[in-house]
Formats: sequence, C-alpha cells, structure tokens
Amino acid sequence: MTDFLSIAGLKHYYGDHKVLDVDGLEVEEGEIMAVVGPNGSGKSTMLRIVNLLEKPTEGEITYWDGSRLSNLDRQGRRELSLQMAMIFQEALLFKRSVRANIAYGLKLRNMESDTREKRVEDILEKLDISHLADRDAMTLSGGEAQKVTLGRALVLRPRLLLLDEPLASLDVPAKKALREDITRLVKDMGVTAIYVSHDYHEVLEIADSLAVFLGGRLQQVGSPGHVFGFPVNEEVAEFLGAENLLEGEVVECMEGTARISVRGVLLEGLCELPPGSAVKVQIHPEEVLLLSDAGDPGSARNRLKARVVGVKALGALVKVMLDCGIPLTAYITKASQKEMGIEPGREMTAVIKATAIHVMPFVGRVE
Repeated sequence: MTDFLSIAGLKHYYGDHKVLDVDGLEVEEGEIMAVVGPNGSGKSTMLRIVNLLEKPTEGEITYWDGSRLSNLDRQGRRELSLQMAMIFQEALLFKRSVRANIAYGLKLRNMESDTREKRVEDILEKLDISHLADRDAMTLSGGEAQKVTLGRALVLRPRLLLLDEPLASLDVPAKKALREDITRLVKDMGVTAIYVSHDYHEVLEIADSLAVFLGGRLQQVGSPGHVFGFPVNEEVAEFLGAENLLEGEVVECMEGTARISVRGVLLEGLCELPPGSAVKVQIHPEEVLLLSDAGDPGSARNRLKARVVGVKALGALVKVMLDCGIPLTAYITKASQKEMGIEPGREMTAVIKATAIHVMPFVGRVE
C-alpha cells in the first residue's frame, strides 16, 4: 500500500478553543481507517476539513493526486470534492423513491441516463435492496435508510469515503448488517475509507488501522491489535476499556526487563525505564492463567497467590475477579471454570508471563 492521504500540522480553533491538533497522520490507499474517541475529541472536525467542508486554522493535507489543501483554488476544490463522498449519522434522504435518491448525485454530474440506470441497478443489487427501489424513502426503517445513503455515496465510485458515526442511531441487528455492507463494498470497490466513531467496539471488525483521538489530539495510530495490545499511554488504555490497569514503580532493571512494585506486589515485565520511574501496568485478562494448584507454570516469571472474589458469565467466557494483593481480572472458558471448580473464596495461583505485562510511563503519584 502507498500513502493516499497525508495530514501534517493540522490545527483548528473555535474562537480561543483548540478543538483539533494533529501532528501527522497518513491514510494508505485501499484501507479502512477507523478514527475513534469520545464526543468532542475532534474526530468529526477532522473529517469535515478533509472533505473541504471546513477550512483549518493551520496545517496541510496532501491528497492522492498530489494536490495540497493550502494551494487549492475553486476548480481544484470542486474536482477533489467530486472524488469524495460522505455519510452522516442521520440518513439525509429526499422525499422521493429509493432509486431517485441513489441516482441524485449522478444526475448532478450530468451522467447519461443509460449509464446512470445501470449504476443504480448495480448498487441496489449489491446492497440487496432492489425490492425497495420504488419505495418512498421517507417510509424506510433506520437501517434501510442508511443502506440507501451508503448506496447514494458508493454509486458515485468515490476515491475516498468518509463516514461520520453512520451506525449511531441504529439498533443492533441493523448495525451489524450495515457494518458488513460497508466492509464488503468498500473492499470490493477498492475505495479508501475513514470511519469515525465514539464506540471502538463498532469498528474492530472492519478497521485496517485505528487512530485514537482524545482532547482534540491524535494519541496513537496503528493496527487495531497493536493499539489495543500496546496502548501508548494510560488515557488511551482507559478509553479502550483496559482492565488490570495498575499504578506501580520500577524498582530494578535487568537487561530489558524490570521488577515493578504494584502496591507492594512485585511483577516482572518488559521495561527499560530506570528505577524510580512511575508507571502504569496493563495486563490483558486473557493473559492471566489460573492454576488450581502450584503446578508447572512453564516459562512464566510471575506467580501470584490468588483468591477468587467474584465470577461473572460473559457469553462463552467467564470473568474471574481475583485478589492477589492487587486486584486482577482473568478471562477463562466455561469449561475451565467447571473443571477447576472456580467460585468465590477459592484459593488459586495466577500465572502471568513477563511478555504479557505492558508497561507505560505514568506521570503521577504512586501510592
């Protein structure tokens, strides 16, 4: 893949309030980049600036054809606009038939009727809504209406598709169906997409890359697996719903690993920070192995006596809350729970590999 869109030094203010500050962000051709963050984190502002709907206070965007935002004249803006399509949270449809709504952008481009009709029929079929073609768009359900909105955008065959919380107002079944449509059609049609959402769960199945915005700033970007597995700081970890996020202090360093004191409990993890450094330690619940006795833990360096303080079913998994001198959560299968007889009050051993302990610098007071 190659860089398709490049953002550098992008800042935007509303009055004296800075709402967006992005040092650099690259979107690769053909990928779906998910941009996540809480409401008010600058995600939608960035999307509007990319789509030429708003002019930034400062900064540069370089588009796929080499044109730069700062140098665009009126004709250049129009040519770029015709290569982009945007979908919003609400389905903004006209009081016309589904077919007429999907064809609207093609008519504005003065496309010949035969070609236009073929394009519309093709996208109706791809979205499995041919049976709705003659329906008044105002009579559609929320999920059907957003499908039509997606069709109206993709029938234009844009180079860049921008999606601003497109599933936010839909129920769970409609969200699932539209998410699958977006993924399939964007990939099949070779479109590059930027997908904005405040719900990181929503984008995990479709995103090739993940950018996290907090407080108007781009905090981290990378593959979803890397961002979730190795958050760059505690704010990102907390936003992404991290469990087992604990404050600690480095007490000893040993060639790439370190002993870290967390409330008096010593953990060994990968870390190159010097002794005395305040840190945040994250341990994914899936990486906490529970043993019913002091059996062989393999190569794991961390063995903690644990008492089960709570058990909660989570679909196919079971969430086990532990007191190890520090609070820890483990995820296990229902079969494992039954086999080991795990219930509140049970004494066990929690085993954690050093490689499963993710250490982040923490600016704060360690208790």
